[in-house]
Amino acid sequence: MPQTTGYNPSLKHITRNSNYFEPYVSILYLPIFFLLSISLFSQQPVPEKPRVLISTDIGGTDPDDNQSMAHLLMYSEQFDIEGLVSSPSYGTGITSEIFRMIKLYDKDLPKLQKHSFEFPKPDYLRSITKQGRRGNAPYSGVTSATEGSNWIIRCAKKEDSRPLWVLVWGGLEDLAQALHDAPEIQENIRVYSIGGPNKKWSANSYAYITEHFPNLWMIEVNSRYYGFFSNNQQPDVIKTTDYYEKHIQVARHLGKDFKSYYNGEIKMGGTPSLLYLMDGDPNNPLRESWGGSFEKISRSAGECMIE
Repeated sequence: MPQTTGYNPSLKHITRNSNYFEPYVSILYLPIFFLLSISLFSQQPVPEKPRVLISTDIGGTDPDDNQSMAHLLMYSEQFDIEGLVSSPSYGTGITSEIFRMIKLYDKDLPKLQKHSFEFPKPDYLRSITKQGRRGNAPYSGVTSATEGSNWIIRCAKKEDSRPLWVLVWGGLEDLAQALHDAPEIQENIRVYSIGGPNKKWSANSYAYITEHFPNLWMIEVNSRYYGFFSNNQQPDVIKTTDYYEKHIQVARHLGKDFKSYYNGEIKMGGTPSLLYLMDGDPNNPLRESWGGSFEKISRSAGECMIE
């Protein structure tokens, strides 16, 4: 991939047979709500509208992706959305939950269009919603192609000067399968992966990607999302706030639905990937941004230096 930032944006992970690890990882932990109007730094312009494909476990065991999907749809005019793939590495996520969210968006669209006419049509979003693998891959990390993995390949091969940003909110199985079936697409994609439990549940696919695609441009985030809902003392406990009452208040259909998850409290596990693309130059992971500031790190066997 052409160098755009003055350094090599490669990912070198530790695998079964290697002893080094140089991903982009978050070096900051800020327990703040990024969606509030006050920020540590102002939003910076994005050079071009990013092409985005979302791989999500929405509808699975953790409803945080429903919140992030609502965020995506409310700001969808800022992206060229090319795919919505149901990729639940753990649980029962299926495309019907994505379609349900699109239906709510459809009802809110007339209100949104008062602000911009660039919001995507609901029928278009339905047409790019695809089912991926349901459940973990075996030890090999890959199995057989899915509708979702084939769609990743199709989008990645589209003629476009912009890279395709694959935002992984759920399992890595469909991304791993796509890379296995069409390894050449690694030159056309950039990955922002929400790790944490997803990385644990997709351990085999994670190992496959890191072993076979060490030069894949990839940001791995294992705790950034904690900044929305946790504190340093209890990182896995959602804080009780009045965020919903202050900032959402049953705002139309997507806003009303937001109350269905964690009683309206913020978790939004996939949202850091959206914030990263909405602020500044995504080609430069070293910058400060709403979605995190990252650096390449390395470790020898047995060491752990991620975040």
